[in-house]
Amino acid sequence: MVSLHGTDEEEFTHSSLMIPVGTYTEEIAVVEGRWRIVETELWDQEALNLVAPAHITFGRNGLGEMELIAIGASIDYRVTERGGAPIVEFSWSGFDEMDPTTGRAWATIEGDTLRGKLFIHQGDESGFIAKRERADRDVSGSNRPLQPPAAARARRGRTRKRVRRGRG
Repeated sequence: MVSLHGTDEEEFTHSSLMIPVGTYTEEIAVVEGRWRIVETELWDQEALNLVAPAHITFGRNGLGEMELIAIGASIDYRVTERGGAPIVEFSWSGFDEMDPTTGRAWATIEGDTLRGKLFIHQGDESGFIAKRERADRDVSGSNRPLQPPAAARARRGRTRKRVRRGRG
């Protein structure tokens, strides 16, 4: 908890100004998981999903990742409140094709919908809507989530080394 002290009679506290990295709190639980970016003011679906399905993933430790268009980035986020409503704010750093890029974003959290604005440093800005993705389960009855398509494709492309054992 962060305390800001005024006079001896005044004390202002706000428990969600910052979430220490590595701490799992109810604030993080509100956004934890993968959110599919389904709409933006600036880019259509074809552009959004150019390299991979556009998404933002919020991890348990205040960190995550974002992919859209040709941008792949890591994020650092905080959950707080504005006007009594939960919001998430994050900065991001990554690459747009091969060029380093950074930015920031914020979004209101309305159940399974994020509505906010994404800013590319010294570049575009766009409103966006993202929907929470639910983990699909393997039809075999396993409780293990299915791998994302990109991970599955990458795994199929790998070959196993065969180890030959010498005789004698």
